[in-house]
Amino acid sequence: MESTHHGAHAEHGARSAATEHEHEHGHDHPEEDWNDEEYVAYWLERQTGRAEERRRHFMMFRALITKMPEDEFSYINLGAGPGYLDEVLLEQFPGAQCTLVDGSLPMLVEARKRLERFGERVEYVQANLATPDWAGAVTGPFDFAVSSIAIHNLRDPRRIRDLYAETFRLTGHGGMFLNLDYVRPARPSLAPLGPWVAKDHEAGLRRGGGHDMPGTLIEQLGWLSEAGFSTVDVVWKNMNTVLLCGLRDHLHMPEGEGGHAAEGAHGHSH
Repeated sequence: MESTHHGAHAEHGARSAATEHEHEHGHDHPEEDWNDEEYVAYWLERQTGRAEERRRHFMMFRALITKMPEDEFSYINLGAGPGYLDEVLLEQFPGAQCTLVDGSLPMLVEARKRLERFGERVEYVQANLATPDWAGAVTGPFDFAVSSIAIHNLRDPRRIRDLYAETFRLTGHGGMFLNLDYVRPARPSLAPLGPWVAKDHEAGLRRGGGHDMPGTLIEQLGWLSEAGFSTVDVVWKNMNTVLLCGLRDHLHMPEGEGGHAAEGAHGHSH
């Protein structure tokens, strides 16, 4: 049933971990506050310039969901923001039930508008990922957990490690965690490379991440392993933007798609 649970709110004026966030530059815009309707409206307006890039990101999530469109399964989206990713997944998988978690009430209001047509397949949970209390506001286990450019906003490596463990405990047997996010360059000396490659627009390389991100790629993979995921990998990388995958136990494929067959077509229409 569609409902909203009220967990801890993100502090007023603080960075919310529960958003699809991109660094803002300049001063001609409202002060960053994810609980402020004016700022959220400003942020949403700016996303039109990223629409093509973000849709490619969402397609990667869609491709990695190892379910047939008619299969029934559940997933949780951590830092769901306005529901862009969920719109893609719910359209592709009519059997999916999702739980959206975000600390920003204005973002959840936007998500509810966007996803209204999916009715009771969607549950909206307002909870702050910066504290472990959020896990008590949702009901698992989930077949998948997803997050798209959100978790880095926690800033604290220890909190992110704890969040990964909390997410692991909410996934069921064969559960998969997919986290698209920014990482810190492997060495500080590599930091200038991001801005440099971004100048060549035809190359398709994106700056992403930066020296202030809470973890490198190797560190992030280690945190997922520490959380309990038996298999961890990076399934896509573009400079300092990565898509991480953590599996609980082993990979569950649709019937007839396992083993060597999995190397062929997915068996579902994109």
